[in-house]
Amino acid sequence: MALWEKTPDVILGRIFSCLSLVDKVSVFQTCSTWHQALERADAWPLFKYSEGLIWEEIFEMGIPSSLEDLQQCENIHQNVLECVDKFGRYMKNIIIAIRSSSSFEVYMKLVQNCTNAKNFTLISMCADFSEMELLKCSLHEFLQRNNTIRKLNIENIDDSGMKNAPLPFGLKHSSHLQSLWIVNSFRSSCLSNLMYLVNLSELALTPHQLNFSLLKHLASHSLKELHIVANAQTKGFYNEAISDAQWEEIRKHGPKLRVHCFLARAHEWTEKEVFLKPSMPLTSLIYRKNVWIKYLESVCTLMSYHRETLTTFVDFSLTNQPYNYPTPLAYGDRVDGHMIRLARQCPLIQTLTIKEALSSAAILLMVYYNRNLTDLLVRCDMVLYVNDLPNDLETDLVAKHFVEDNYERDNFENAVSSLLGSEWHVLDISEFYEIIDLKYSKYSQCL
Repeated sequence: MALWEKTPDVILGRIFSCLSLVDKVSVFQTCSTWHQALERADAWPLFKYSEGLIWEEIFEMGIPSSLEDLQQCENIHQNVLECVDKFGRYMKNIIIAIRSSSSFEVYMKLVQNCTNAKNFTLISMCADFSEMELLKCSLHEFLQRNNTIRKLNIENIDDSGMKNAPLPFGLKHSSHLQSLWIVNSFRSSCLSNLMYLVNLSELALTPHQLNFSLLKHLASHSLKELHIVANAQTKGFYNEAISDAQWEEIRKHGPKLRVHCFLARAHEWTEKEVFLKPSMPLTSLIYRKNVWIKYLESVCTLMSYHRETLTTFVDFSLTNQPYNYPTPLAYGDRVDGHMIRLARQCPLIQTLTIKEALSSAAILLMVYYNRNLTDLLVRCDMVLYVNDLPNDLETDLVAKHFVEDNYERDNFENAVSSLLGSEWHVLDISEFYEIIDLKYSKYSQCL
C-alpha cells in the first residue's frame, strides 16, 4: 500500500494543482505533509475565486438554501482567507470576481500577500459597491508591488468620482506588461500613462476611451490586437473619437494592427459608419445585442470596406429566442442575397454566423465562392432546405448546377464539406451555444 506521507512534495504539488479551490481548502486541513506540499508554486497554477463558483461546486442547486448551507459557506470562506494568507506568495495567475463583502475580503488578502503575480483578472460584479474607493487604492498598491505582471484584466472598476484620476499602471510596468484589458473601468482617467506601455501587444478598451494619439503611438511600437468592447455593462454613448483619416494614419504607423469589436449595446452607432470607419483595420465584428438587427444593404456595405482584413462576422443577438418562421419564408423575406454578397466581397472571412434563416442554396453559394469559410456556424433551426434563388443572382452555370444538385437535406452537408475540404455539419442548438460561449466569453466575463 502506498504511503502518502512518503510521496515527494513535487509529486503532491502536481496532483494538488489539478484540484479545485474547495478541494485545496480540504487538503490544507488534512495533515502537515499535504499542507507542506501546497507551499509550492506548481500547486497553484491558477487561483480562481467567486462566490458563484464555490456555490456551484458544493450545493446541488448552485446556491445556499439553509442556515447550515450558510454556515458551510462561512467555514469555506475563512479557510480560503487562511490559504491566501499562507500561500499567496506562490500564486501567479489570479482571477477574482467581487460580488459581496466576502469576496472583497479575499481580494484584500490577495493584495496583501501576492507579490509575484504574472496574470491578474479583477472583475467587479457590484453595481453599487460601497468599498469602491478602497478597492481602487488597494489595486494601486497591488500593481505597484507586482510590477512584472504580463497580463492584466480590470473590469467594471468605476472611477467616476474623480476626473483625470491617475491609472494604477504605467512606466513601472512597461518592460513586462503585454496584455491590458480595462473594460468599463477608469472612465474618468487620463490614459496618458498608457503611452509608456511600449511592449503592449494587446489592448481592450470601451469605445469612448479610443484616443488617436495613444493608438498611433502604441501601434508604432508593438500593439497588434485592439479589442473595442461595449458589453451589457458599458455606459454612455459613442462620440466620434477617431475619424476615418486618423484610422488611416494609425494603420500607416502600425500596419500589423488588427481591431476586434464586440458590441452588445442597442445604440444604432454600432451598425453605422460613425463608428465602423472604412479605414479601421477591422478583423472581427461580433454583435450580441438585445434588439433585432436587420441585414440591410448598408450593413453589408460597411463590411465590404474591410475586405482586406475581415475574418470574423458573428451576430448572436437574441439567439435565445426560438426561430418561428412563417411557412414558407420567401426569398424576399430572407437575407440570402446579403450574405452571399458578404461571402464574395470578403475573401478572408473564416468565421460567420447570423441569427436569421438562410436557405441551403444560399449557404452552398456562399461556400462555393469563399472556401475560407471553414468556421461557418449554422444552427439546425435556421436552415431552410429550398432553392428559390432568383436566376439573376447567379450567372455561373457550374455554381448553379452544383446548388441544384445538393440543396436538399440528404446531400447538403456532404456538399459543403467537399467545398471546404474538411468535415462540416449543421449544429444542434446546444452545440452552437457551447462553441459561441467558448469563443467569446472573454468579452463578457461572468464568474
